[in-house]
Amino acid sequence: MQRAVGRSITSILVFALLIGTAWTGRASVARQGVDPTLHAGDVALIQVAADTAWTVAADLTSAGATDVIAFDSVNVVSARLSDQALATLATDRAVLRATTDARVAAVGGGGNGKDLDKVGSASTKDSIGIEAINAAAAWSLTTGASVVVALMDSGISAHPDLPSGKVIARVDLANDGALGLDPAGHGTHLAGIIAGHGTTFRGVAPDALLVDIRVLDASGQGTLRSVVAGFDWLLKNRTALRIRVLNLSFGTTQTSSYHTDLLSALAESAWFAGVTVVAAAGNEGSDGGTISTPGTDPFIITAGSFDDQGTPSGQDDCESAFSSRGPTLDGFAKPDVLAPGRRVVSLRAAGSQIAPVVPGHGAAQGGTSSSSLYTRMSGTSVSSAMVSGVAALVLSFHTSYTPTNTKGAILASGRGITGTPTRAVMAPSAVSALPRVVNSQLLPSRLLMTALQKRGLVGSGTTWEGVTWEGVTWERVMWETVTWEGVSWESVSWEGVAWERVNVTQHSAQGGSR
Repeated sequence: MQRAVGRSITSILVFALLIGTAWTGRASVARQGVDPTLHAGDVALIQVAADTAWTVAADLTSAGATDVIAFDSVNVVSARLSDQALATLATDRAVLRATTDARVAAVGGGGNGKDLDKVGSASTKDSIGIEAINAAAAWSLTTGASVVVALMDSGISAHPDLPSGKVIARVDLANDGALGLDPAGHGTHLAGIIAGHGTTFRGVAPDALLVDIRVLDASGQGTLRSVVAGFDWLLKNRTALRIRVLNLSFGTTQTSSYHTDLLSALAESAWFAGVTVVAAAGNEGSDGGTISTPGTDPFIITAGSFDDQGTPSGQDDCESAFSSRGPTLDGFAKPDVLAPGRRVVSLRAAGSQIAPVVPGHGAAQGGTSSSSLYTRMSGTSVSSAMVSGVAALVLSFHTSYTPTNTKGAILASGRGITGTPTRAVMAPSAVSALPRVVNSQLLPSRLLMTALQKRGLVGSGTTWEGVTWEGVTWERVMWETVTWEGVSWESVSWEGVAWERVNVTQHSAQGGSR
């Protein structure tokens, strides 16, 4: 946890949040570099001269600023400004640049307030859930035992279908003072899909373990700073906790190539550190070019949604009308795979605002448990959780698989869905299939590589062509030492960032990422 004028995040990307908002060339209130849109009451991210973070933080505190945090390793201070503190920014010579922190929000029911239960279909039948990917047929081979899945979301609540010891570690980076473990309810729903293990409800990988990285607050909102802290924590603790899979059911509009996109660089940092990353495609509908980042990154696995129509027959399955499609700005044909995402019933966090399911309408597999324990959601965030569960099954059976092997196995497992070239994941096939060749000609994020080069973690002058990046020994990279100073962030836009509480990512046209 961070503490006021205290704890520094000793790694990734806080600096990026400062200069990610395009302030370059703006007029200044008192001097160039101080964003003129900053007002008293705003949370500011402030780049300061080397070794002055603590001094600036103390000065701002004296000037009435609150929530002051010194990130001394990256020469950044964060503070909620008072009028006097705002004036201090404009006159303090140690202040190099200052701008507002970006807010992110979990959007219940889908983008633009849409009720995703009703988009593209009038059916009120609940999904058949994990039956649609035949998960139970894989359990004779593996139930996901020994695999740890990290869920970066709104938290994971206690629940009868998440037995004691299921969640092996928790960290709360939302810092909202919430009393419940998941007052928003979104993360608990996804946790059940991934690894629920109750008497009437089971997830895709019922014996997998979970790590709760909470970055969204009680209202389903958060900041990019929280997400940066989440990746920082993940990379520092992945080895000790043996984290093999990361589920990301949030996203934002892609505005630049993955080579200059912050969330792509973060996702790749986990991928190359040996963590299979699964991201949601987004819920912006069937128009092309609507995949959300980080799902636009070509390395990771991007999950879209299909509607199983509440029937075991695959003949009536179709790609969900709300599920985002590619290509990405870089020409990749995402999503990589489809999984159930409409009207999927899973666990309900006690005390959350999410309504319980109506008794008799899929309260749980078997329909015998109290309806107050279960709820339904629609969106590609649900699909992402399905695929994360399948990844846990694959890694439990093939303990030596890399993220690339795992992606290849999942893509090799697919069955056809009428009307779309993207195939639906099938759990038994993913476990037993010979992995497809994927990611064979892709280049890592230049943003990521530039940062690593500047820290001396990969060789300077690294060429981008002809390198088998999957063969690089990424474990020698000390991720907790990575900072992003000197990286150009001017092309990154943080306006319009939206996180999905019930949803959220597209297909690979180049580089063999399918």
